[in-house]
Amino acid sequence: MRRIPAAQRRQELIAAAIRVIVRGGVSALTTRAVAAEANMPLGTIHYIFESQDDLMGAVVDAVTEEERIAAESTTMESASVEEAVRDGLEAYIAVLERDPTRELAVLELGLFARRNDTAGRMRAQWSGYYVTATELLEAAAARGGAEWTVPVSDLARSLIAALDGITTTFLADGDGVAARSTAAFFASAFTAHTRTITKETPHAH
Repeated sequence: MRRIPAAQRRQELIAAAIRVIVRGGVSALTTRAVAAEANMPLGTIHYIFESQDDLMGAVVDAVTEEERIAAESTTMESASVEEAVRDGLEAYIAVLERDPTRELAVLELGLFARRNDTAGRMRAQWSGYYVTATELLEAAAARGGAEWTVPVSDLARSLIAALDGITTTFLADGDGVAARSTAAFFASAFTAHTRTITKETPHAH
């Protein structure tokens, strides 16, 4: 029998965990349920993940990484800050349209962290969203030859709040056109907090 690489098993278990969360909420997320969903022995999940918290963190990481890659790859050719922000938001919406269940799982985990994560592990995991948003905003400004006029960390939190609003609204109505219209509005609003970097022309001697 062909051995399945550990990395592949890990991805299959993460996908199974997402399905379990979407179907029954975080309370349904037990190692036994995930192992059964993935059709793997229970021992496999304990071998790959140190704990249930580790598995939850891996779910958030997997979804966040997919969103980051999509946003970065789409904004590489953006000609302005507004285009870069809009393209990044639209890339996120495309991921959301492709598989809404992944974002629903992350929202479930977020609510769980708010109510039950006394150790703060999941809240710490959430900080990765702000780091990614900060990096994307800094890259957008650099590509557009501009700089932000307010702290990027503040804008990053606003960007995540905008994404949360787009996500919950889309999960409710499934309207991708409206989601993109909202993305364009936020991109324009964010651009109001930039200024063009002017290069000094060397004086003739």
